[in-house]
Amino acid sequence: MPYSYVDLLGEFQIGSAHPGGFDRTKAVLQKESFEKEMKVLDVGCGTGDSAFYIAKTFNCHVVGLEHHPVMIRTLEQRKKKEQTSIQIIEGTVENLPFDSKMFDFVLCESLLAFVDINQALNECYRVLKDNGTLIINEMIVKDMTIGDRETFKEFYGVKELHDETQLVKKIERAGFKTIKPFHNSSPLPAQPIDIQLTPNIDPELLHVLDTHVKIQKELGKNIESIVLKCKK
Repeated sequence: MPYSYVDLLGEFQIGSAHPGGFDRTKAVLQKESFEKEMKVLDVGCGTGDSAFYIAKTFNCHVVGLEHHPVMIRTLEQRKKKEQTSIQIIEGTVENLPFDSKMFDFVLCESLLAFVDINQALNECYRVLKDNGTLIINEMIVKDMTIGDRETFKEFYGVKELHDETQLVKKIERAGFKTIKPFHNSSPLPAQPIDIQLTPNIDPELLHVLDTHVKIQKELGKNIESIVLKCKK
């Protein structure tokens, strides 16, 4: 398949495809006390919904880190259009291009399953200031067969699927001392994808979309979501 699921999101500039969508992100962020002098890092920020929201709502310094070239192009265009002073950096969460203890907050949404989770958590811990906060919004698995796991992982490019206990243990191993859920684990409904269809759409992209809808219908009941607040 020439396109991946992430390519689909990038090509159609789809934001907030993470667990719970943008509404959950806003509900979580509104419970935090952001101050103007604070530095916030959104790792794997995609098209920037969360990063731009934080910058506009709380007026603090926001850095959006992204690796996908189409996403980066969209971020640059959006920054120019909206005249929002977020900083856009190309890079990966496994090797963050920042000095240690730089950020007050790190936001990580629907990313850990797609990367080397241990390295990613270690890097998030490293760049956080003492007593800094990592907010994780991540999918977790429940009662999924080995065959279904492999189907899910292959299509979405997932490296590893975790249940809640496994995820928390890995966060603790990275050094975080307090891990508190914002919400109990909740079913993860298929995320609606709003695409304006035109005659010029590559049929292969539509094939990716159709496969996504099919997998969500078949396996969505086995995927849940959780939001965790972790303190360094």
